[in-house]
Amino acid sequence: MDKRWMSGRMWAVVSLVGSLMLGGCGTSTSPQDAGTVRDAGAPDAGGSLPDGGTAEASPCERTLGVCAGARRAQVDGVYEPVCTALSYGSSYEAVETRCDGVDNDCDGVTDPATWSPVTPLAYPLLKNQVSSLRVAGGVLAAVFDRPVGARIVRMDTSMKQVDGTNVPVDVLDTSESVGTVRSQLLSTSRGPALYYSSTGVMADHTRGHLIPLDAQGRPVLGKDGSAVDVVLFDHPVGGVASDAAVAAGGSQVFVAWANGPYGPGAHEVLGTVTDLDGKVLAAPRVLMRMAPEGAIVDHVEVLGLSDGSFLLAVLQETGGLGDELVRLQRFDSDLLPVGDERTVHTVYSPTLQLVELGASPALLVRDTRNDDKLAVVKNLFDGGTQETVAVTTLDETAWFGATATSHGLEVAWLSVRSAGASGGDIEFNWRGRFWALGQKGAPKDWTPGAAPLPLHRFAEWVLLEELPERWMGALVMTSTQTPRTHVIQAVRYCSAPNPTP
Repeated sequence: MDKRWMSGRMWAVVSLVGSLMLGGCGTSTSPQDAGTVRDAGAPDAGGSLPDGGTAEASPCERTLGVCAGARRAQVDGVYEPVCTALSYGSSYEAVETRCDGVDNDCDGVTDPATWSPVTPLAYPLLKNQVSSLRVAGGVLAAVFDRPVGARIVRMDTSMKQVDGTNVPVDVLDTSESVGTVRSQLLSTSRGPALYYSSTGVMADHTRGHLIPLDAQGRPVLGKDGSAVDVVLFDHPVGGVASDAAVAAGGSQVFVAWANGPYGPGAHEVLGTVTDLDGKVLAAPRVLMRMAPEGAIVDHVEVLGLSDGSFLLAVLQETGGLGDELVRLQRFDSDLLPVGDERTVHTVYSPTLQLVELGASPALLVRDTRNDDKLAVVKNLFDGGTQETVAVTTLDETAWFGATATSHGLEVAWLSVRSAGASGGDIEFNWRGRFWALGQKGAPKDWTPGAAPLPLHRFAEWVLLEELPERWMGALVMTSTQTPRTHVIQAVRYCSAPNPTP
């Protein structure tokens, strides 16, 4: 027998047997063989087996926002039964906290605002009786809603109230204190401070005060254990309008006040500069005189500028409901004029506000001649250019606030209309919605719900403070007639940066 033939035949037999053995493996249901597909995921673990035998991850439960198109990730070789950030990606948050222009928690709402009540009020507050200030770890609010005392409310960076402090103040006229107090929280080189002016019981003088505060909003105590209260000016006319600002560096305080419509020196605006201990650095002097003689000073506002100078803005009424005049003048730390006076013509009740944009002061006004536009006047002392910031809802009025932030001008407003006569006190017949500038400068409605906010006629103010990570904090006042309530409400909203491409 040919040994070469035998070798070939034996090779064929071996090959046939091997083929049969391999064919048997294809129908095996032994446990060890079933494990060869488990690494790709079993159907009951969130995966499926298509015809090709390769497992495919099932879609996740959430499908909106950053969760769109997400499929289950594997953990130790098994697909997540409930999707987490492993499946949704690093931008996902179970509870949204980021201000980044995307829907992080996949609920269909991008960068939601949060509202919370801050404090009930004994009386409705005018703009001059409430102020705010950004401090480390949150925001302080000063509230004058009761005689012989102010309250400092401290909020964290989510605009939730943390605590509050009562601050004794020298308000002698207990029956009229709410209407005669004018206040402002200031940031000084020693920390926060509360400026306020008040009228004496006989309406024969007005004093300006400065109360230094610690970072928690508590008054700094003197050697005798009582709160330090520094007198900045004492003027022999009661009920005058005043305002204060701190110069760059935070060690000088500029105060300006109107002399009132009656008596000697009527229709004048005076000012002084002191240090934080009340030492006079620039003696009180007349800064402006009104012309014509019958003009009335309706509002005084001051702003400390980054170059160490001060800006004074005076709203001069000319009578009736016609044009009003905003007069603007810069002063150095010795109260000497810097450059020429600038005037801006507005209409009745413009609700002016000063801000510094970069190194240039700007003026925010409500321009009621054109659908109640909010306008900013830039380059005040270099020709002046007016730009429309926002237009309110048709037939509604804007009660607004503005501030300069690290990323530019921020503006928010209550778009308000009269609800019509409903009996009782007509001061409560106001309703409005809260708006702010959103992405690409488009107005965005941040009102919590479909119903408008109930408002009092005195609520013509919005306080704004910049918060970390592009969030903004705002304070507004809501009021109801039955039951009679007044409450400061806080809202934290996103300043709406454009999403990163």
